Amino acid sequence: MSLIATARPSRIAWLVGYIFLCGGLGVWGGYDYWVRIPNEEREFAEFNEIKNAKEALEAKAQSGSTPLSPNEIAEYERRKAQFLAYADGAPAPVPAYDRPLQLWVYFVGCGLIGAPWTAWLLLRLRKRRAELNDAGDLTVDGTTLERRSIVGIDMSRWMNKSIATIEGASGERLAVDDYLLKDAHLIIGRIAHEFHPEQWNEDATKVRPPEEAAPAGEEPSSETKVSS
Repeated sequence: MSLIATARPSRIAWLVGYIFLCGGLGVWGGYDYWVRIPNEEREFAEFNEIKNAKEALEAKAQSGSTPLSPNEIAEYERRKAQFLAYADGAPAPVPAYDRPLQLWVYFVGCGLIGAPWTAWLLLRLRKRRAELNDAGDLTVDGTTLERRSIVGIDMSRWMNKSIATIEGASGERLAVDDYLLKDAHLIIGRIAHEFHPEQWNEDATKVRPPEEAAPAGEEPSSETKVSS
């Protein structure tokens, strides 16, 4: 019976989520850069204009050198009313880092780069496939190694990276990643058990040393049980 490993649904779901996250952050950054920040800068400039005009008229009136004209008195009252409208809080200046942050990190980094790059990873993942047929021929992402051409398997990254590399007679190296491909461990386990039966089981777990094995008919003790 052939063993087939295809993209893990959980990995696909993660990448889809990242696409929406990056796209949303990109839209957010674009809105802030072209809408929110210009509005806040305009409001801050208008407030400063009102405040400066009001204070200039107050200073002139307090100097006593020249009385305010009727037009200046009316202008002062108008500016004072505008100033009091900000009783809930004066507009704050936009921080210097805000514009480049929204443009380069969110709009460009997340929106223009992050979302398309993640979509490319998703398309690439969905195309990935590993198959070990009944004859022992291995096909990984369209590249096939016949059984007679497989000369070994590198398991040095299996326990910490979930990646094993099948080695061909002509120097071919086909990496199979169990983190990305569902049921890849069954393919790896069958090949690893064939080449190193003393080290690996057919499900790609390590063979337990004899001293750790429980006596026949007895449950493993707390010292000999292997955590799952």
